[in-house]
Amino acid sequence: MGIVEEIGQVAERLREDKDRAAEAVSNLVGQFADRAAGETFAQMRRHHPIVTAGSTTIVTLSEDVKEVLGDSARFTVGLYGPKMMAVTGPFILGVDDTPLYHHDHAAMDRAVTREDLPRLAAATYEAAADLVTARRAEGEIDVVSELADATLDGVVAEYLGTPGPNTRWARSVFEELFINVGNLPAIRERALGDAAEWRAQLDELIRARKAQLEAGEDVRDDVLTRLLRYQKEGEPNLHDIAIRHNLLGTITGWLPTMSNAFARVVDELLEREDELARAQEAARGGDRALVGAYVFEASRFRPQNFALLRYVPEDTTIAACTDRATEVKAGSTVFAATLSAMHDDTAIDAPHEFRLDRPWSDYMLFGEGLHTCYGQQIVRHQLPALATALLEGPPISRARGGKGKLRFTGPYPSGLTVRFEPGRQP
Repeated sequence: MGIVEEIGQVAERLREDKDRAAEAVSNLVGQFADRAAGETFAQMRRHHPIVTAGSTTIVTLSEDVKEVLGDSARFTVGLYGPKMMAVTGPFILGVDDTPLYHHDHAAMDRAVTREDLPRLAAATYEAAADLVTARRAEGEIDVVSELADATLDGVVAEYLGTPGPNTRWARSVFEELFINVGNLPAIRERALGDAAEWRAQLDELIRARKAQLEAGEDVRDDVLTRLLRYQKEGEPNLHDIAIRHNLLGTITGWLPTMSNAFARVVDELLEREDELARAQEAARGGDRALVGAYVFEASRFRPQNFALLRYVPEDTTIAACTDRATEVKAGSTVFAATLSAMHDDTAIDAPHEFRLDRPWSDYMLFGEGLHTCYGQQIVRHQLPALATALLEGPPISRARGGKGKLRFTGPYPSGLTVRFEPGRQP
């Protein structure tokens, strides 16, 4: 090998090391911001509820967060669109108020029905309960890798009709679309590679299922089958590629966020001994609604994201006609701090108290307005079912040492081990 080639290899290694270092720093900054967000937002609400730094504006009061998220014309999801076109193709998470948005939303509403919600909850509970039972003899379980990820990947794949390494692909794509605000090349390249594999796999699944339907074979009544039947009935613009976009986008928005949310809920309950004990009592009593109340109140304190990003296409004013009115220039981005909005004492009664009697309007876990989380009703059924499977047995506590702390790989929780208290029966 000549000196030129050696220099080239060294340069490539340095470039890769630099990319890895940049990604690691970005992840650490994100985790620090996550931990510090609550107190930071509290200070902002008291002193400077709207802050602009360069081309970025942060809003923290509930009224202003709802203004931003509720006006999809002034505050758009336009930043996500180009990334989606490169990675997944158009999907409602990154499409503004257009005919495409309403068409695809309606098509998915036909395929993902309210009647499916009890079925999804039951499948989630059964799969999770089996995993918990299998681990109980070992004395502990990792609620991320051994419970949430394994349960959700299997249940979602069966319901949608999309087997595959969905969690890995979804996390990679989600990170590029919604977390990689610094546009780090390593994250983008990984997502593009994983998305290419994923698109090819979905194309083959669609092709094979269509062949089964055309041959008159009995097929599963999953979301893929329903979309293909609607296509055959003449549903406009529901081409194979549109079905692929919607399946890929649905999984991307589903798996990473649910696992993330569950890990944080468990971590928060472990910090609250009394609430954890009462949540376990509710689970043992089969009161799924009460378990859900504990889950979503815990999530109010530890949501899976603390802010939502919006793009400003034209000059506008936030909180007009108030003493905090702030002009925002075209081309700016706005962070709508949903965590802060859920702790704003001008809008929420006793926000620092852990309460189970809050109206659902106090919660902004699913955003607001046009882009309120498409899967909100699924989460409201599936997350309490997952929690019930963990909580209905013996008392749980953190495992000793580092295993008992919430751990991250990149931006995602990767581990949190709880122990089943020996000698203590419910």
